[in-house]
Parts: sequence; C-alpha cells; structure tokens
Amino acid sequence: MSPLNNIRTRRSSHSATLKPPPPLDPSLSTIENSLQLTALPELGPNIFTNSRPQWQPTGARGIYGGSVIAQSLLAAMQTVPPEFHPHSMHCFFILAGNAAVPIIYHVDIVREGRSFQTRSVQARQQGRCIFTTTISFSLAVAPEEEEEVVEDAPRKRVVLHSVAMPGEVPGPEECENELHGIDRLLKEQRIDEEVAAAGREQFAKEPFEWRRVRTDQVNSGKKPADRVMRSWVRSKSPIVDPRMQYAGLAYFSDSWFIGTVGRVNREARRGNIGMMVSLDHTIWFHRPGLKVDSEWLLVENQSTWAGEERGLVHQKIWDQQGRLVASCAQEGMVRLKDGREGDEYVSDREQSKL
Repeated sequence: MSPLNNIRTRRSSHSATLKPPPPLDPSLSTIENSLQLTALPELGPNIFTNSRPQWQPTGARGIYGGSVIAQSLLAAMQTVPPEFHPHSMHCFFILAGNAAVPIIYHVDIVREGRSFQTRSVQARQQGRCIFTTTISFSLAVAPEEEEEVVEDAPRKRVVLHSVAMPGEVPGPEECENELHGIDRLLKEQRIDEEVAAAGREQFAKEPFEWRRVRTDQVNSGKKPADRVMRSWVRSKSPIVDPRMQYAGLAYFSDSWFIGTVGRVNREARRGNIGMMVSLDHTIWFHRPGLKVDSEWLLVENQSTWAGEERGLVHQKIWDQQGRLVASCAQEGMVRLKDGREGDEYVSDREQSKL
C-alpha cells in the first residue's frame, strides 16, 4: 500500500496539518506565510503538505480553491530549476476540500527539456484526489521591446502583440476598497453592525486588497456576454520569494471568478442559484518577473457563454503600464433553483468542487 493512502495514521495533533504549524515569520508577507509548504521526504521525493490550516470562506462548503491552485504551483516550482518560469497551468477541481484534513501534494515529473519542463500535481486528502493540475514551465525569452540595442549585433526576433488595457479606467486611488464598501453599506443600512464587524475582521486577514471599479456606464445597454467586471488588486505587504509572485496571482485569480456569471446575468443572481461551483481553471502567465506586490494590477472578468447548466468566464490581468501579464479562464456549474434542492441534490453537491 502506498504511504499516501496511509497518511491519516501519521497525522499530528493539529488535524488540519500533518505536522505542527511553524511560527509565523514576520519577515514574510501574509500570502507567503499562508501558502507555506512542508516537504515530506519520509514519504518519497517531490511530496509536500500544507504547513498551516486551509482557509474556508464563511458560508462555503469547502476550502478556498485559490489556495490549492497556488500551493500546487509552489510544489511544482520546487522541482524545476530557478531559471524556469511557469507559463501555463491547467487545473480541475475534483472533490470538495475539507479544511480539517491535511492536503498532500504529489508532484510528477512529466518532462525535463532544455526549453520546457512539465509537471503534474495531485492534491490528495485521505487518499482521494481532490484537485489535479498540469503545469508547463519555460525559459524566459527577452522580448524584442526590452532588449538592449547593440550596434551591429544580431537580435533575437519574436512575435509581439497583446490586447490593450481598457482606456479611461479609474485608477485604484479613485476606487473604494472592501473597508470603504463596508462603511458605505452600513451607512445605507443595507447591512447591520454585526455583519460589518465580521467583514472588517475578514478584511484584516486577507493577503490581497481589492478595489472594485464601477462599470455601470461601460455595461449600460449591453447583453450579459458583452458586460465586464473590473477590479484593482495588490498584495498588502511586500513579497520576498520571487516564486510567490506567481503563486500570489494563482491565489487571487480564483476570487470573484465564476461569480461573474451572476454579476452580468440577473437570472444567475444569488436568490436564484441552487448551485454554483467551479469545475476547471486555467492560467497563462505571459511575463517572467511578474510582480503582484509592487504595483496594482487591473483584473477584468467577462462571461462569454452560459448554457447546459455551466458558465464560462475569461479573465485578463494588466499591470499599471498597460502590459498584459496573465490571462485566465474558468468554467463552472451554474444551476438555478428548480426543485432539485432536496437531500439527493445536496449530496451530489457535496461531491463537487473544493
């Protein structure tokens, strides 16, 4: 029997982690402490586990999927040379993740080439795979626009184009963050003080700060598939490990994602939804040297299709210089309330995504 299938017999008294969580490192950012991994050489090569308990959002059935995406990426990055950078990551959510059970990340070395390397990662709880991803890494190729010009020296030629950052978007300093939003809702009596206090407490724990861009005028008169949702995002504290810049983007890319369907289509608003869970998630990293802490990033979500009880959302991420740094896509199950919300329906739901 594989030691991975017998992992529950080795667990520490801290049931959410395999080993006692280490003390918080004050020299690291919140996201670095949160996503820290512990290697498990006693179980075999390229096996890791979460060092700290996973976060389960209030009202959610399981742990936050972005954390598992990010930790899977970090685990894979431990197995590639430092000069290689992730350029694509294709993920599938298989089963609900339990916040009270450790996660074991098993990295499989699929390919080791001179220009590209490939890893697959399985995230397992109690011997069952809850999440799987395949990640491709490549060597950085300096784009022509960034190369230093040397007289009479040969230059590497590359194809260059990207979608432009939307014009006339209010800057982050003009947009309200979650705290401002909580205060506004409280003043408008749309929430009470208890809800506001819970919101402020959660905001204090969040590793990233979001600032929502109002898109009322941009979306006015448009059909659901043509509407967009925009936000600025940035790490609240400086990130030390360069690899964590990629993991940070992977972490926040799952925020406000499949929920875009409900924000652009009234039929999928909260009161009408019987179940909304993400099924798969893809990230394309476009620029080596990515930074998610030193400047704000503009995130734009657009749901280009919904049908067959599923929805598809595309995400573009630009830096403040207008450069496209990443693109993401996510498909999720979107079921409306239709009488299937009984015991059998809920049971099926519990076997879904993280």
